[in-house]
Amino acid sequence: MKKNIVIFINLLIMSSCVPLKKSIYLQGELAKELDRIESAYNPEKTSYLIKPNDNLYIRVTSLDSRTSAFLNNDVGSTNNTIDNPMAASLIGYRVELDGSINYPFVGKIYVANLTLDQVRDKIQLAVSKFIEESSVNVKLLNDNITIIGEVTNPGRFLLYAEEVNLLEAISMAGDLTDFANRKKVRLIRQDGETQQMIVINTLDEKIMFSPYYYLKPGDIIYVEPRRLKSLNLSQIPIGMTLTLLNTVLLMYTFYQTQFINNANN
Repeated sequence: MKKNIVIFINLLIMSSCVPLKKSIYLQGELAKELDRIESAYNPEKTSYLIKPNDNLYIRVTSLDSRTSAFLNNDVGSTNNTIDNPMAASLIGYRVELDGSINYPFVGKIYVANLTLDQVRDKIQLAVSKFIEESSVNVKLLNDNITIIGEVTNPGRFLLYAEEVNLLEAISMAGDLTDFANRKKVRLIRQDGETQQMIVINTLDEKIMFSPYYYLKPGDIIYVEPRRLKSLNLSQIPIGMTLTLLNTVLLMYTFYQTQFINNANN
């Protein structure tokens, strides 16, 4: 009996170790040729296009702040901080279903399907009728992504950088859990009226060259769990494995003590 338990424990320890190949991101032949990776690294990047229900922050500045104040939606704020969603909704301009914003003293300005730079230039042209020397700043207030599934800290995250890739997003959520299926990370994206869902294999380094490597505001990332096939101990996290191992050792000690006591009696 003792020999059988020892064999079982050894098998448990060996099978509970997750193979390294199943945990390394960006695998492939290119990883062996770093110079070629750097020269070939040119993933497709597309600028975000404004769509209905986006929330825009627009601020006009000039040499005389009192002159440009009537064009700014500060809602009584003195420091123009945006520290919560309610403040963002008050200080921003919501893009209507027809693709326009209602800008004070100017009227409707159509911004749908334009980049932030194009929106800025369009508003700059409009306000130049009121202020000759001015500068316009435009930002996206709903610039966030959602990460759910097998990650350490799921939730909604603001994108403070202009460009955030998939791996950076995963790190924002505290990395994938031991149960995460790294071969099936789903990216859900609203592109105009089209809803897209793309399955991404994070173990494959070729994702760096994919048009879905860089994320866009509103993207949803869902990390699937691994499917346990019968009793595949390689899927069990090391913490659970150690707990199971301790239980087995306690049971062995208990039965061994009982066996010795019975023998003595």
